[in-house]
Amino acid sequence: MNSERTADPIRTPRNLWGRLIVLLCPAAVLGVALKLLRIREFFPTAGWEETASKVSSDIAFGGAWVLVWTLGCLVTRRRLRTIIFYAAHLATLLVGLFAVINHEYVMTTGSPLTWPTLVDAAQRHDELAAVIDSQIDDSLIGLLIAVGVGVVVLPLILGPFLSRLLRPNPRTRVKTVSVVGLVVLLIASGWSAPNASAAFSLAPALRLAMAPVRAATAYPRGSAADAVTPTPETTRLVGHDGAFRNVVVITLESQRSAATLQDVKQPVTPVIDELMKTSIRPERGYSVLPHTSKALTAIHCGIAPPPDSDNSEADPDSLPAKCLPTLLAEQGYATSFFQSAIEKFERRRDTASNLGFQDFMAVDQMQSSGFQRANYFGYEDDIMLAPERNWLEDNGDKPFMLSMLTVTGHHDYTLQGYPRIDFVEDPVLNNYLNGIHYQDRFVGKVIDLFKELGLYENTVFVVVGDHGEGFGEHQIFQHDDTIYEEGIRIPFLIHDPQRAGELVDGPANQLTVLPTVVDLLGFELETDATYRPSLVSGEPQGPLVATCYARGKCTAIIDGDMKLIHHFGDRRDEVFNVAIDPHETTDLIGQTDQAWLTEMRGTALRWYVNTENSYAAFRHR
Repeated sequence: MNSERTADPIRTPRNLWGRLIVLLCPAAVLGVALKLLRIREFFPTAGWEETASKVSSDIAFGGAWVLVWTLGCLVTRRRLRTIIFYAAHLATLLVGLFAVINHEYVMTTGSPLTWPTLVDAAQRHDELAAVIDSQIDDSLIGLLIAVGVGVVVLPLILGPFLSRLLRPNPRTRVKTVSVVGLVVLLIASGWSAPNASAAFSLAPALRLAMAPVRAATAYPRGSAADAVTPTPETTRLVGHDGAFRNVVVITLESQRSAATLQDVKQPVTPVIDELMKTSIRPERGYSVLPHTSKALTAIHCGIAPPPDSDNSEADPDSLPAKCLPTLLAEQGYATSFFQSAIEKFERRRDTASNLGFQDFMAVDQMQSSGFQRANYFGYEDDIMLAPERNWLEDNGDKPFMLSMLTVTGHHDYTLQGYPRIDFVEDPVLNNYLNGIHYQDRFVGKVIDLFKELGLYENTVFVVVGDHGEGFGEHQIFQHDDTIYEEGIRIPFLIHDPQRAGELVDGPANQLTVLPTVVDLLGFELETDATYRPSLVSGEPQGPLVATCYARGKCTAIIDGDMKLIHHFGDRRDEVFNVAIDPHETTDLIGQTDQAWLTEMRGTALRWYVNTENSYAAFRHR
């Protein structure tokens, strides 16, 4: 008997029950407390009923968490009980850390952490280090330390005292009631009110566990085998008469349309506002997918970007189309891409190469002396002007395409060295608007540079946002999953000094850049692919689809003035007339024809699936 005890290295921990309760209960309370803080932040006017509906999942999940580990120890003996006891510690540590990190992420972005986001952060930690560092503060560090202390230290200190108060062997009836209670709590933890966002209401760990199932069932089934494999080699420019003209594309980082702003004290984008009067522009311009590398693909290639969070547009041979730089290079154009952001983020050099640019320069290769940092990604955009001037002087004797991406509008809006203009009362939004105002001035400086070099009259200028930026107007911040107008409505104009300005009826998105530029340069696009109509063709654009960065989270379809936002069951869909309600304050879903809703949802979902399948068919050809 003694030899058997000696041979078993795993011994039942002392004061197991007290330590277990001290371990589990604070973790359950932490989840509820953090949810209440988020409710106060995002729903400050919520009454007790709304608060209860939004926190009920966390209460139920916390209770279930305590019961599942307690019952696990109750119904087992010795070695297995000890294993479960220590597994409870590890699991509680992981759930607690995730609860804290998710809380900080939601408080910053308005969106919950997802599996793709976590995987992306792990795989690209070097690229994202500056982003992560910018969000670490004393409260986050304090909460993380508290979780560690609560798991490792408190049970050892308080467990012995609590163990003296507990019944060592609960009756069978207590165990039975506990099992029933566990089942009820697990069911209750998965409930959310019909009018509330499940992504917000569900306990974070539970939502994360359910996310893969939701993503897998979000879209109708399709197969890459059913898709027509794109044939980019069939696309080319033909039919040009006369002298070749130049093209400049200015992509404005995180710049939402001025029409989405409320109560600004003075104009934020006076240069663009004036330029629009003499430019070709739609009534409303839209991003396709509110993420920079995706937007660059849509703008330069005229096709929907790959709807993934893998940055696959930077992979070799990943784009199923010839993009505008390639098409123009085939006609003898010189092409170059400049950005005031660092090169390594999202493999921008590789993306630019895939788009077809012959030359590439990021801020890493530019002289930074005398320029201010704009944010953790780069320097103020004026840093590009001297290198661009040099490139133009070297290449201005032949037709060229010059593309540039600003960075000053990007989070965390910390441009220094310029007088702060008072646009709005909110300090964070005001900092952002000062960055947007700077980008507006930069557009004017580029135009002036071309006039100075004698290149202005022979150049077509595209000024377009990559995406907008949210500041909590709909409880969402920044851009990736901001499907409302502040996230996807962008400045969009094409300025041709040889052509009068024109306001094109209806909305248009970034996919119209390529066909419109081709028309204005005097080419015809010979292709087997289908492109959006040119803005100067007189053809209607038809419904426009925009999608969130996260798969199966949200999508929108704009049909004339009407916009449907589909939330994939996370909450009730929404409908807005964005022509008369650009801030999307009046939901018309209850007054909207059901047949139209069904048709628009189907169109948006098929668009996404067809895009996925088209990329898969091309990449596996």
